[in-house]
Amino acid sequence: MNRATRTFLAVGAWALLAVMMVWTLAPIAVMVFTSFKERNDIFAIPATLLPKTWTLENYASVFTSSSMPQALLNSVVVGALVAAATLVFCFSAGYALARFRFRSSRPLAIFILLGQIVPLTVLLLPLYQLVSSLRLLDSTIGIALTHLVITVPLVTWMIRNQIAAIPIELEEAAQIDGGSRFDAVSYVTLPIAAPGLAAAGMFAFLQSWHEYLFASVLTTSSSSRTAPVALTEFATEYSVDWGATMAASVIITVPIVIVFIVLQRYFVGGLTGGAIKG
Repeated sequence: MNRATRTFLAVGAWALLAVMMVWTLAPIAVMVFTSFKERNDIFAIPATLLPKTWTLENYASVFTSSSMPQALLNSVVVGALVAAATLVFCFSAGYALARFRFRSSRPLAIFILLGQIVPLTVLLLPLYQLVSSLRLLDSTIGIALTHLVITVPLVTWMIRNQIAAIPIELEEAAQIDGGSRFDAVSYVTLPIAAPGLAAAGMFAFLQSWHEYLFASVLTTSSSSRTAPVALTEFATEYSVDWGATMAASVIITVPIVIVFIVLQRYFVGGLTGGAIKG
């Protein structure tokens, strides 16, 4: 391959990346700048990306004239519950699948992963009946319970691969030194698997944070409504308050972006840590 060909391929690759970046970031830019526009500015013709007059009125409306503050708090509570419960359940299941050898261990692991391909709409009615029978309708705990259906299958597989990549000889050495299996898991396996667990917890939180279907069906009041559901408040039968909708969307997005940036190295390391063995 001569120099001209290499240069052409490099330029083509960078051009493709630039197009993909614009395609990805353009909607985000429109959302952010629209949140700072006045109502008349949003529908101005010709349309402009930047606001003619910058205003914080849309953000003030979100925080003072809607249930979004309570919905954000509900989303944080639900997400934290889902992340914690997912890590507890999936670490136990993932450890068992990785360490205990029995005839159907691998088929069982694959069967758990198949839960990811089941459409959520198929599960909606049985989950609604389950939550209703537990008297948890219109509650954050009820929403968190249904979100486990989304997070548990894939996170179990992620953690199973993480643990399988850790040499079992490390645990055996701890047990030879007098520790129990629980000690070996607590002081050897857990610290090594910490990046993977952080990635799994973040994945579970993100899945809960933006979930809409279950949250919209299982909640009837603002006391338990989550942020994605609260976005619908700004749309009526005949009009949509696009300024407030975009402002609320920015408010929902920014915390997740910050958390992802802070935990990015754990997230990437956790997703790839179990990719070699398992």
